Amino acid sequence: MSLRALLSLKINAFPHLQGILTVMVQTENSFSNDGEKANPSTSWESIATKKIVDGVEVIRTKTTGPAIRISRTVVYGLTMSLIFLISIPFLVIGTSRGFIELFDHWVFSTRDTAVWFVYLMSGLIWTGVGLLIWKKRPKGAATPKQKVPDGGSDNV
Repeated sequence: MSLRALLSLKINAFPHLQGILTVMVQTENSFSNDGEKANPSTSWESIATKKIVDGVEVIRTKTTGPAIRISRTVVYGLTMSLIFLISIPFLVIGTSRGFIELFDHWVFSTRDTAVWFVYLMSGLIWTGVGLLIWKKRPKGAATPKQKVPDGGSDNV
């Protein structure tokens, strides 16, 4: 984006100063030795400024671009995981309530029996999940660590 385009965006943000700022932007301050206006595209000031701006822009995109991408990934990932963790209990509660209503109307004659049956199913499912996780644990994880003998230093 050129400096003139950037300044025109700034000018449009302040409509009450537009006439003053337009005059300030359109004036050229670079003159040749003859007192005539120099061509802004070939003057050494504009070439040097363009090279500096381009160099700074290249360095900025190479350094801050990956940092911004990584920080956005971390923030969005943490946000999504937090939302997922918060939604799990609501999903379990909603599913239980749905099964209670389903079994109350279609399978059992009383609501107490439907609630009891859904709680039994839920308990069996969570017990199965717990046993599966217990089975996947490392081999020595459940055994207590042995104490190292201190060499008989009873002297205090």
